[in-house]
Amino acid sequence: MTSKKLGDLLRSVPPATAGEAKQQPPATAPAPVVEDPTLTRKPPPIGLFESEVPLQVLIPASIRKQLAFKAAEEGQSLRALVLRAIRSLGVTVTEADIKGKRGRRNA
Repeated sequence: MTSKKLGDLLRSVPPATAGEAKQQPPATAPAPVVEDPTLTRKPPPIGLFESEVPLQVLIPASIRKQLAFKAAEEGQSLRALVLRAIRSLGVTVTEADIKGKRGRRNA
């Protein structure tokens, strides 16, 4: 390459530092609004083994201990105990939801 071609090539490359770059005016067109598909989607039918998602809450250790004792007294899992409590608040929770997909194995 000759030095003239090299010079033309170097002038066509954008600068490597931000200070050398020319300031461009901000775009005047507003950004397009993207709707959240989870807000417009219909909820799945209740009780048809929907996919399960984890739920984590921070509670005092003393309450967690009481929940564990209560679940043991009633012979049910902590999950079942919590789902029954949620149902008592008026949320639709079926027995199939409480039982879950993992049944007990017969020994």
